[in-house]
Formats: sequence, structure tokens, C-alpha cells
Amino acid sequence: MIVFSARTSFVLTLITVILGVCVYLVGIQQDIRQKELARLTAEIQSTQDSIMVLQSDWAYLSRPDRILHLSQRLLDLEPLAKHQIIPANKLDSITTPDADTAITEANLIWRIE
Repeated sequence: MIVFSARTSFVLTLITVILGVCVYLVGIQQDIRQKELARLTAEIQSTQDSIMVLQSDWAYLSRPDRILHLSQRLLDLEPLAKHQIIPANKLDSITTPDADTAITEANLIWRIE
């Protein structure tokens, strides 16, 4: 039979109490982290559900037949006339301003202000 002295018994009891407190604190931290994990999992699922709803809304709103119907109903667009279409090689002459035109436009702006 092993007999411990009072000092050894006190030290072993103290170590047991300290280890018990550590195990208790670790258990509490584990519970807190499990709750946080459950909250984050629920938030991720909610966000994924929202993304799916937005994707289905986008798919509905961007249907070509719907856009065509709305453009015909709301925009009052007409087909281009033949004189509105020009060849690509004539774009430079249209977009490059003449020096006289630029001076005239500058004078008009100066008079307006």
C-alpha cells in the first residue's frame, strides 16, 4: 500500500483541481466555437439562398424576348434609314473637326457665357 505524505497529497489535489478547471474552460470555449460555427453555417446558407434567388431573378429579367417586348413598348425605336448608315472609311472625316469649325464653336461658347 502506497502512503502519501500530506505535502504530496496537497500537491496532487492542487494539480487535479487545476486540471479540472482547465478542462472546464476548454469545454466552454468548445461550446462557444460550436455556436459560432452553427451561426456562420446558417449565414452562409442564407447567403447562398439569396444568391440563387438573385440569379433566378436575373435570368428572368434578362430574357431576350422580354427585353425585346419592353424595348418595343417603351423606347419607340425605328429602324435606321439608309442615309444614317455610312461606310467605316468615312468615319474619320466625320469625327475629325475642322480648324474653322472649332474656332466658330469656341466663339459661340464664349458669347454664350
